[in-house]
Amino acid sequence: MQVLASSDGEGLRRVLDQGLQAMQLDVQLDEQARLRLLQYLAELLRWNKVHNLSAIHDAEIALHRHLLDSLALLPYLPPARPVYDIGSGAGLPGIPMAIVRPQQPFVLVEPAGKRVAFLRHVLLLLGLENVDVLPTRAETLSCVPEMVLVSRATAELADFLSLLQGCLRPGVSLLLAKGPAWSAEMERLAPIWAERFRVHPLRVPHQPERFVLCADIESEDGQITGRATSQSVSLERRGTES
Repeated sequence: MQVLASSDGEGLRRVLDQGLQAMQLDVQLDEQARLRLLQYLAELLRWNKVHNLSAIHDAEIALHRHLLDSLALLPYLPPARPVYDIGSGAGLPGIPMAIVRPQQPFVLVEPAGKRVAFLRHVLLLLGLENVDVLPTRAETLSCVPEMVLVSRATAELADFLSLLQGCLRPGVSLLLAKGPAWSAEMERLAPIWAERFRVHPLRVPHQPERFVLCADIESEDGQITGRATSQSVSLERRGTES
């Protein structure tokens, strides 16, 4: 298994522990989870040298922007229910959350071949038996009872909801990480949809302002947006690339 150099590994471990403590998540992660997170990060950085899975190549920056940013969603993630990471890319936020919630089922939805290859490789390497990879486009996804749709900076809110419209059934929940532009995106939604979301700030050390948008679908009524959404829009991964 790929590991970080001893000096780098020790430094990153301190940064991880400090970040988790600052985010009040340290009690949720045991020793094995912390080691797996760092192993995942090391493998992501190793593959990134060849396959360009992320625009971030610095280990400490990647730890904050990828690992801690993903883990910031945990307090808002309903337990036990199946989690579908839409446009998972290199496994963010799905893999970090699955490491911390080993009893909860996760599905990484990702169509790009090189990313799918990395996901399958790293899941086997880490021994994560609670995670599956679904190599398909988001718009072809079928609804699963009580599924939680999770996404991290993949597409504008209206486009995301339109693409996943087949999954927006009663009992389904949404957990979407966004930057400050979430408010402008919300204004483009029909009021019946905008009113469904609860917005919470995320505090990730050394990261710009982030928010999580949470919604529970109770009915199928209502148009998503007042404007036509292009049928050619695709959920290409943007969160991992930034």
